[in-house]
Amino acid sequence: MTRFVWLSLTIISGLASLSNVGAAPIRSKRAVTQTADNFQELDYAQFQISDGVAGNAAAEANAVFVDPFANTDLSTVSSDVLDAMEAMREAAESAETDLFNPAIDAASGDEADALQVGKIKNKVLKLTGEVQIAQAQASGDDTSDLEDKLSEEQTKLDTNIATDTDSAGATSKGVVDSSDSTDSTASSASADSVSASVTDSVSASSTASAANTAATDTADDGNSSSSQAVTQTADNFQELDYAQFQISDGVAGDAEAEANAVFVDPFANVDLSTVSDDTRDAIEAMREAAESAETDLFNPAIDAASGDEADALQVGKIKNKVLKLTGEVQVINIKIAQAQAAGEDTSDLESKLQDEQTKLNTNIATDEASAGQASKGVA
Repeated sequence: MTRFVWLSLTIISGLASLSNVGAAPIRSKRAVTQTADNFQELDYAQFQISDGVAGNAAAEANAVFVDPFANTDLSTVSSDVLDAMEAMREAAESAETDLFNPAIDAASGDEADALQVGKIKNKVLKLTGEVQIAQAQASGDDTSDLEDKLSEEQTKLDTNIATDTDSAGATSKGVVDSSDSTDSTASSASADSVSASVTDSVSASSTASAANTAATDTADDGNSSSSQAVTQTADNFQELDYAQFQISDGVAGDAEAEANAVFVDPFANVDLSTVSDDTRDAIEAMREAAESAETDLFNPAIDAASGDEADALQVGKIKNKVLKLTGEVQVINIKIAQAQAAGEDTSDLESKLQDEQTKLNTNIATDEASAGQASKGVA
């Protein structure tokens, strides 16, 4: 039994240590907010992590199968929840054999490469589910068979995480359209009378999408693995409503990666000096929206709340500060790159960058210190 406990801790530590790798979009905020109490089976399109870029698959997979159970005694997980997790793991496995493999065989060049990267990320997703399920099923005195299975699956998982990490920044392509699942999920959630928190999350996602027609049209054409209604890139970056990119709902601990998914990842491998004025203005407008949310929404909401709700709002406010400051730092980085390209002095900008980065680091540390705590947004 001692050996099993050590192995379980090793697995958890390994996944946690890899959760900060890279800066790819993290899937901790999705169309349905999963927790240990309301965890339900999702369609593969709702939880797949293959669209975007490589390098952060461990954290993205954790957001699906591990983070919902933060601070939860896995021995208390219900059989219904275990069945839902197993069904989702099987869906990821089927996607590999039935979708990725034939798609890769039929593709060539950059598309084939991107699909292969996406397949590796999907393997990380599938195996993370396998490991989490095995840990939740652990019971009784004799766990030798389970230890062997965990060791075998962990080895596979480590191998695929390493492959994903080695490909950090490379384009990754999935095999389903995530955006199409949101509306059907909202209908299904209503019909099945799932928990209020899930229904509210789906409704909020649908409302945010409907509020921005251009964003919705883009989402229909692209595969988004983040919380946003559109897949943002340096070429198509546009201003989003705050509700579309806020990161405060969920749990604390990964605000840095979530904020990067909004403001940094779309510009991976892009020369920031080439970013257009329109794009820079869009980033600045979104940063200002996050700042307004802090002063106009979070502060009065926290003052009016008490107990657990006030605590969750305070955690959400810190995550929002990380979001706001990440946007600020990115805007300054763009301005510095553009000034340097024009041969202009950047000393004032660099001084401002240092000040904002210090604030950002402080709030990231606060968020990480609260890892696993409930976080509540205001939009």
